[in-house]
Amino acid sequence: MRRRLFLSAERLIAEHGFELVSSRDITSDASANIAAINYYYGSKLALLVDIFRARAAELNGERKALLKAALAQQAPRIDDILRALIEPAILWHDPERQTALRYLNRARGEGPPEMQAILQNDVGHLARFVDAIESVCPALPREEIVWKLHFSLGVLHHNSAADYRRLENLSGGACDPGDRERLLERTLAFISAGFLA
Repeated sequence: MRRRLFLSAERLIAEHGFELVSSRDITSDASANIAAINYYYGSKLALLVDIFRARAAELNGERKALLKAALAQQAPRIDDILRALIEPAILWHDPERQTALRYLNRARGEGPPEMQAILQNDVGHLARFVDAIESVCPALPREEIVWKLHFSLGVLHHNSAADYRRLENLSGGACDPGDRERLLERTLAFISAGFLA
C-alpha cells in the first residue's frame, strides 16, 4: 500500500501539479482508505517530500557512479564529466522514470517550501561536479564553472522531461526526440561547447 500511495501521488502531481492534487485524489487513485496517507507517511506533505527525496537520491546516485567511472579514466575529459551529469536524466525514458522526472521538474517550480529548501541548500551532489570540472579544466575559474553548470542544468531540466511536440512541429518532423541516445549526444555537444567557449 505504501508503494501504491507513492506511485499514485507521484503520477498525479506530475500530471496535474502540486496545487490541484488532494489527499483524497491520491488515496482514491491508489484504492486506499482516506487515512492511509497519514498511517503510512504521517501527512500528505511528508509523502510528497519522501517522493522528492527518493527520486532525487536515485538520480544523483546514478550520476555519482558515472562520475566516479569518468574520473577513474586515465585522462578524463570535460565531456566525460558532463555526460555523467546529464545521461541519467535524458535516458530515464521508461514510463515510471519519465513520471519521476516530471515530478522533480514540478518540484523545482512549484513544490512546497520544504522541497524548495532542499533544492537550494542540498548542493553536495553538484559540488562534486564543480570539483571534477575544475580538475580537468584548471584554467577555468571556479566561479565561471559554477555559472556554466547553472546554465547547463537549465538546459538539462528543460530537455529531460520536455514536451517535444513544438520541436517536431518546428522541424516538420525531422527532429526525432524519441531517439534518446541521439538526444543525449546533441545535449552533451551543446553543453560542452558552452563550457569550452
